[in-house]
This record gives sequence, structure tokens and C-alpha cells, in this order.
Amino acid sequence: MNHYQRSLMLDAEPATVYAALTTPAGLRGWWTQDCDVATAIGETSRFRFGRHHKAMLVEQLDPNHDVRWLCTGAHIAAPELTRPDEWVGTRIVFRLTAQEAGRTRVDFEHVGLVPELECFGMCSRGWNYFLESLQAFVRTGHGTPYAIEQAVAA
Repeated sequence: MNHYQRSLMLDAEPATVYAALTTPAGLRGWWTQDCDVATAIGETSRFRFGRHHKAMLVEQLDPNHDVRWLCTGAHIAAPELTRPDEWVGTRIVFRLTAQEAGRTRVDFEHVGLVPELECFGMCSRGWNYFLESLQAFVRTGHGTPYAIEQAVAA
């Protein structure tokens, strides 16, 4: 497939990585501090990045193994985009695999985020940044999420 994919080896147990993907403290620690996090299948999480926002329906929660979201709402406030809602209908998938020495392999996919979309370059760079933030967060407890203060300063 030609959608955005990335594999990471994280220095943390699967339970730690899973918590980073499914709890308010976890998601605020590496992705965005401005979010409302759903904790059950069928509920919707809302993630805000200043003028940008995403709504994600939780489709699957397999503890320590798999997290899947369906994007049901999106607005990417970039003047170069003619469709600020390009994420709607795409899926975010995190597959976790335990490794030796307490490490976890994360196979990440943003299914539907393909090069044909106007936002592909911008969003790929964004995922690269935030996946590195996830890596730092599970290793040290400190990631580089989008901060609410950034929205005030913008």
C-alpha cells in the first residue's frame, strides 16, 4: 500500500505504550495537550492543535496489542488545502508487538493518508514528529506534544 506507514522500536513494555495510546495522560504526553479522550470502543476522542482538529471514533482496543481509530471529523486549517477535511474516513492503526529486553515494536499506519491527498506531505511530517514524541514519552515520561500555550501564542 502507498499510505503512510512507519515502524518504531520503543524502549518500553507494551503496557506502557498501550497506556500512551489510550489514556488522557498518555495522549496529552506525546500528541496534543488539548484533547478529550474516549476510553471505550464506539466512543469518540477529540484532538485539537490550535485551529486544527480531529475526531476519532475508537474502533478497536486490544490491550497491549492493537489500537484503531476511524477519523469521523477533521479540519486542517492550512490555506493551501482545498479540502481541510481530507482525514475523514481514514484510519489510524497502532499494532504493538512485545520484543526482548522490555521493548515494543510499533507498526503504525494511517490508512487512507496517501500521496494523492493535498495534506500528505504536511501530515507525514507531522506524524514523523509526533511518533518521535511518542518514543521519547514512553522512554522518559516527557514527549513533545502540541501544547495549549502554542495556541495562545499563535
